[in-house]
Amino acid sequence: MRQRPALLLSRSPARHVLASGLRRAALLLLVAGGVAMSSACTTGATRTDEAGIETPTSTFDADPTLIRVRDGELIDTESLDSKEVFENAYLDFQARRYEDALQNYQIIIDYFEDSRFILPSLYNAGLALEHLEQWEDAALLYRRILDDFPESEESINASFRLGKSLHEAGRYEEVVEIMLSLGLRDLSHFDTVEAHVRRGNALLELEQWSEAEDAFQAAVDLNRRAPGDEKLLENSHFIVQAYFGLGTSFHGRMDEVKLVLPTERMTEDLNTKADLHQSAQANYLRALRQHHPYWSVAAGYKIGRLYQDFYLDIFSAEIPEGLNEEQITIYFEELRETIRVVMERALSVYERNLGLARRIVQSPDAAAWIDATALHLERMRALLDDPMVHRRAEQIVLAGGSLEEELFNVPAFAREHVRQALARARDAAREASPPAVALQEADRHEADPSVHARPLLPRTALRY
Repeated sequence: MRQRPALLLSRSPARHVLASGLRRAALLLLVAGGVAMSSACTTGATRTDEAGIETPTSTFDADPTLIRVRDGELIDTESLDSKEVFENAYLDFQARRYEDALQNYQIIIDYFEDSRFILPSLYNAGLALEHLEQWEDAALLYRRILDDFPESEESINASFRLGKSLHEAGRYEEVVEIMLSLGLRDLSHFDTVEAHVRRGNALLELEQWSEAEDAFQAAVDLNRRAPGDEKLLENSHFIVQAYFGLGTSFHGRMDEVKLVLPTERMTEDLNTKADLHQSAQANYLRALRQHHPYWSVAAGYKIGRLYQDFYLDIFSAEIPEGLNEEQITIYFEELRETIRVVMERALSVYERNLGLARRIVQSPDAAAWIDATALHLERMRALLDDPMVHRRAEQIVLAGGSLEEELFNVPAFAREHVRQALARARDAAREASPPAVALQEADRHEADPSVHARPLLPRTALRY
């Protein structure tokens, strides 16, 4: 993925003498109206005094002054140089001291609005805020660049950064609008592809599956038609992401198709679901084959999840009315056996993806896909062979619940285990021989009819 680095106008080594002073909480930054030691220029303007006499005036262009204050007492003053403040900020940014960098960039934003450093300071401050995950504040700075410098080259980069920040802040509709507006500008091939992909990602979050599919397909088609010197490689970040996005779009549409009676409709819906499953798998496979260290690992997980979701959807299909308990048991057994091949396929994909992921993963973000794959692998093994999981799945379906949300809900699953254990214990107790005390009472009653057996105290009620 192309990086959009922090901006630096002058890279000459800077003295870092202001750094310690600027970071102290006790410092107060004021703008001096005129300082005798500062450089100034005199204009030929005049003004009229109270007596009506015109007298010449002089305008002094003074640098902002740093005033050090401790316990209310003035320590010293020092003029600020915008170039030096900017270079100190850049050094902090490069050293990943983002809070310190932000403080210095903010000085330029607040007190050097007319400086040549204002645009890069706005942009770099936005980057620093992104690193600090302060997305809303970053978005404000990028918007200011678009408002104050709409024709600058950096306004395009700022638009993409604004889209990223708003996406992280969950403001997906705005991301779609910004990416569409970018399409009206004269963008490079790379930027056009990126705009389509970012718009598609936002549409996925909004669950607008068909619109997202159009956005990702536009990116793929555009790159396929591009001249050889502009065309992005198939394993480049945004092309692999576009394939992944296409897979996710079809996957989302597949999940929305529910299998309900009558039989004719269910057959039609099952065919539709199968077609969407195939389309999703084909695009996930395109992403997987590129061995991208993030998106290929994600695609491998999603292929396994695709089969898992297909299995759960079929298992959750509407059951005909009028079946007795024995018929329902037979129905689930036959259904489970019929679609077992789907679950075995999911297990195979999860296992192979774990092996691939552990070979190519290079970042903590991608490692999260490994954890998700391992978790679902264990769940699918349980769903395939664990009778307890089978019974719970049947109960959820019969109650009209969601297998996705409830089947592996740990507290609910634990309660079900306890409930069934108690039920088995109760049944065993009922089938056991009568307690010894009851036999003794019966013997006494037979020996002496005048002795009435005292009633046994009831057991403490079981709480479920």
